[in-house]
Amino acid sequence: MQQNRKTASRFNRSAVVTGFVGGVLWSAIAWVAYFFHFTDLSVADFVLRSWVWMPWAQTWVAELISIFIVGVLSILIACLYFLFLKKQQGIIPSIIFGVVLWVLVQLVLAPIIHGVDSAFQANRNANITTMCLYLLYAVFIGYSISFEYQQSEEYQDN
Repeated sequence: MQQNRKTASRFNRSAVVTGFVGGVLWSAIAWVAYFFHFTDLSVADFVLRSWVWMPWAQTWVAELISIFIVGVLSILIACLYFLFLKKQQGIIPSIIFGVVLWVLVQLVLAPIIHGVDSAFQANRNANITTMCLYLLYAVFIGYSISFEYQQSEEYQDN
């Protein structure tokens, strides 16, 4: 019983760390993609500038704050993956998770956020770039969590 509690606690911590690191890492890469004009929207356009209309929101500080916010929001996403998909093995569940996230954010949330175009209005390069980023992000989150879970199951069996 004590061992199960320790394992659950370790996994919850692992999901939190994986989520935060994944969110920060992949949103920073998304900002680099924006910087090199692979996409039209920066991280701050989507996260911060849609509801903050102050001059500082147009600076690089807003980008850093937005990357941090994505890291925090990503903890929730990683915890959801942990709760529902941790037992799934392989890369395919993570890829499907990434596609679902992309559809949710780009097709459902984007049209209702002020100043953000949906995937229907974005150009092809932007859609391909964001889809690839979401897939890589989801594979990072999913594979990390599933791998950790599988390792703990093997450890408990021994």
